[in-house]
Amino acid sequence: MSSPAAVESRPGRALVVGFAATLAAGFIAVSEYAMTRFAAQTGGRLVELHVKAIADEHLVTIAGSATSPLFSHAVEREADAWRDQWVRVFVPADDVASILGSLASDPTIEDAFVAPTIGLPVEATPHPQPTGDRCPLKTPSFETYQGYVGPAPQGIDAPAAWQRGVRGQGVWFADIEGGWNAQHEDLPGDRIRHVGGTPIRDRGWREHGTAVLGEVVGRANELGVVGLAPDVERVFTSSIGGTTVADAIDVAAQALRPGDVLLVRVPAALDVGEPHTLAAHAALPRGGRVARSKRDPGAIMLGAGGPPRPGYTDRARLDFSNYGGRVDVQGWGRKVATLDYGDLQACDAPGHRHYTNEFSGTSSASPIVAGAAVLVESAARVTDRVIAPRALRALLTETGTPQVGAQQHIGPRPDLAKALRSL
Repeated sequence: MSSPAAVESRPGRALVVGFAATLAAGFIAVSEYAMTRFAAQTGGRLVELHVKAIADEHLVTIAGSATSPLFSHAVEREADAWRDQWVRVFVPADDVASILGSLASDPTIEDAFVAPTIGLPVEATPHPQPTGDRCPLKTPSFETYQGYVGPAPQGIDAPAAWQRGVRGQGVWFADIEGGWNAQHEDLPGDRIRHVGGTPIRDRGWREHGTAVLGEVVGRANELGVVGLAPDVERVFTSSIGGTTVADAIDVAAQALRPGDVLLVRVPAALDVGEPHTLAAHAALPRGGRVARSKRDPGAIMLGAGGPPRPGYTDRARLDFSNYGGRVDVQGWGRKVATLDYGDLQACDAPGHRHYTNEFSGTSSASPIVAGAAVLVESAARVTDRVIAPRALRALLTETGTPQVGAQQHIGPRPDLAKALRSL
């Protein structure tokens, strides 16, 4: 095997991307009041366009509508000037085709498309709703449900890192989501900082984001679950509410350092246009599109595999998972124990003591891979190293437990015992 742990001069941050198989109804990226008022003025539903001009002076108005910057981060270097070329504009739905046609023939416009509709991932089966009063004085430990934490081949073997004293220290972690419950008893609220967007006030988004954080940074406090990397130094959250996916990614990336880990858990976030791919890859050593036949900045793409549980084939692709040559590794796509939802324990109205054993989809798979990435980077920092994104991806794929049934490729499941030995 080549040396996957080589250190590059500009190592970048690790980017872990999880795609969902289904898109739900989209969120509104501006305030309800502004959307309603503008729709009343134009007499119909509005559609958001993302537009890139060759020069920024051409982006004052489009089809008579005022534009606004797509990115909120201030441009400080010439290399970042591409952000200023992108704007967003809301236009009447009935006029979208004609406006896009006009922009396509305008020599000053380089790109224009309808902004993607991003919604809460729809898992293959719904979570059971909590029933009755199941609230003990102290939450018991649910770690026995967390098979994904344990030794390979069933899990990713986080204890192999923990036994070395590696628990995420020295690494910062960022999550792109809609909402979170930072007050959950099993989250390190004192280390969580919100840096971008407006958290979406919706129970489903809150449950989803809280469950994701629980897998990665859940407290090691002898109650509930334990995160794969409970000692991560800082946790940043960046919401897609009130902004664009591209901007949420960009703002989070600015908060991180080389060797930190950014999880993009938004459906199809990197398949929806150039600003999203550029924003994501600005967090990595080089800009560019996802296509690996051209430039490859090292993002880790993942799929959802079956858990070692009755009724599933361990490490085989689940029917809702994405697959293909761009997918690198897999995590459990079913039966993941983590925070919120309440089907394992439901306590307190805000869900501060809710737990689940049914988190699923690429939503549950991606934090497992992100947690593995954090632990590897944390192990490297012990010897003052930072692993470059492509090297990190190679390490996880080359040392992982192979997929079962490789016709629809989702890659291996990480094996931290082997990965850390390779360091």
